[in-house]
Amino acid sequence: MLKENRQGLKVLAAGTFLNLFLGMIYIWGIFVIPVSQALVWDVEAVKITASFTIGFFSLGGLLGGKLHGKLGASKVTMLGGLMLGSGSLLAAFTPAAFPWLLYLTYGILGGMGGGMGYISVVSSAQKWFPSHRGIATGICVGAFGLSVTVFAPVVGALLGAVTLRQTFLALSAAYFAASLLLGRMVKFPESGEVKDVHSDGKRQFTMKEMIRQREFWHIIVSFLLVTVAFFVVNPAAQTLSIYRGFDPGFATVLLMITGISNTFGRMVLPIFSGKVRNENIVVCLMIILAAASFTLSFATGPLFVVMIALIPMCFGAALSVFPLITADYFGLKNLGENYGTVALGFAFSALVMPGVIGLWGSYNLRFLAVAALSVLGIYTMGSLSLAARRKKAAGN
Repeated sequence: MLKENRQGLKVLAAGTFLNLFLGMIYIWGIFVIPVSQALVWDVEAVKITASFTIGFFSLGGLLGGKLHGKLGASKVTMLGGLMLGSGSLLAAFTPAAFPWLLYLTYGILGGMGGGMGYISVVSSAQKWFPSHRGIATGICVGAFGLSVTVFAPVVGALLGAVTLRQTFLALSAAYFAASLLLGRMVKFPESGEVKDVHSDGKRQFTMKEMIRQREFWHIIVSFLLVTVAFFVVNPAAQTLSIYRGFDPGFATVLLMITGISNTFGRMVLPIFSGKVRNENIVVCLMIILAAASFTLSFATGPLFVVMIALIPMCFGAALSVFPLITADYFGLKNLGENYGTVALGFAFSALVMPGVIGLWGSYNLRFLAVAALSVLGIYTMGSLSLAARRKKAAGN
């Protein structure tokens, strides 16, 4: 039972609260206009900072996973938090003559630090609760997604009350405090603390062994395909809502709706893990994404809002389910490094696919392209699920 694992609950609670702070790296949209005005920098150039953050967040997860064996989860978590705090600290002193330094500070240094902390929290949650991995992962990943809803109004209020520099300094202090107070509590179970953490009879793959497996390529490509819709549709949702006849003031409401649906996907859908094959959950997400993307090519009114909300829901669910799939196929022992590698599919989706899909021109054509990629995702993950069932049947 979950409640019987008291030490695990302490680790899960610490990681969950820490993820609330780590998730603030995704509120960059609030900074775009203030940074553009303060540094006299083009708005589109400011937005690129978020791409660096997302891309290096994934690389930070890979680095953090590799460091787990040498430093342990606690030190990696605290190091990641300190890097994230340092990124905000340095961002506070970005000179107007060199605004691109934000790419290095908030984007690269902060993004990598956030990824290192995140991978430690997710890995520790699964290792402390090997029989309840879906619930444990959903809780800590859900907190990461909830961060935008919780802290966006706070940061927005800060930007309205104090200077941009003071806001960055406040964020830096929050990151430093959270990483030092909570990061030291995030750790992996010692031998004997949790039953059968690595003795479930499955092979425990190293990263080098994992990438030689056919299943790995199905998983990483599927991770790329299941997140494309979010990275293409979500940034354009508010603008598109105006084109589809909504009042400009509705954009704020739509942002709240997408934040809630994202959190719902992260926290609720992983509960089905264990009752339904994780691969089948992803196939269902792909079906929803294909239908929603196709419908967005013509939807208006309430139907438009529902379709927009479904996409972040699927995105949030994918971020909870793919760590579970990685552990299902390659074991828990090296989950940090292995999932960090799988997450490179997520990074490619974030950094490359919006530009590729953007070549299609109109929004309607982009939605149809995303729908087609989602159908491809049904095949990549569906074939993996089918192969796993056949292998299991042959074993019986």
